[in-house]
Amino acid sequence: MPRKKQYQWHAKDENGDQDFSPPSRSAKKRESLALQAMGEELSRLSPQEVQALDLPPDLAEALALYARLRDHEGRRRQMQFIGRLMREADTAPIRAALDQRKETSAAATAALHRAEQWRERLLEAPEAELDDLLRSLPRPGATDSNAEADTDQTEEKPRQGKKAPSTDDLRKLVLQARKEVVDKASPHARRALFRALHSLLTA
Repeated sequence: MPRKKQYQWHAKDENGDQDFSPPSRSAKKRESLALQAMGEELSRLSPQEVQALDLPPDLAEALALYARLRDHEGRRRQMQFIGRLMREADTAPIRAALDQRKETSAAATAALHRAEQWRERLLEAPEAELDDLLRSLPRPGATDSNAEADTDQTEEKPRQGKKAPSTDDLRKLVLQARKEVVDKASPHARRALFRALHSLLTA
């Protein structure tokens, strides 16, 4: 019995010198799963975060409706509809915005961890080392000692926002926080110390 002929679809680019094969089933499946995952990621955002992404109106409206639905079947069907809208949308800027949001969130989380680590170091440091440790904290506006300032062309501008906590302020908070631990009191000073360190490290 003669073998069936196998045909392959070809298309040429505008120069006529390159062939393109149609996407394979596995490639289509991967793309579909990626769009589905992106739609689910969008569905977990708050209304304010969705609005900040400047999505196509129909997609933003579909996400708003999904957030209002409560029954499982309704949410499942709405997510399928969101997936169809995702296939029609230009997802590159959406993906870029989501990635930027992740980077910002990761940086904020890292800053919280740094403040917590510094608080623990200060609370556990021996009294004789406390002042040196406080002075080693990163300070806003710190410059390289080898850098030269151009005082003739640069004007000093006042900083806006809250004043960074001084070494004395931090030392008082550390001592108060240590006393709270000994007295088993409410952690007011420990929380204030954390806020001061976070403010200092993110300035």
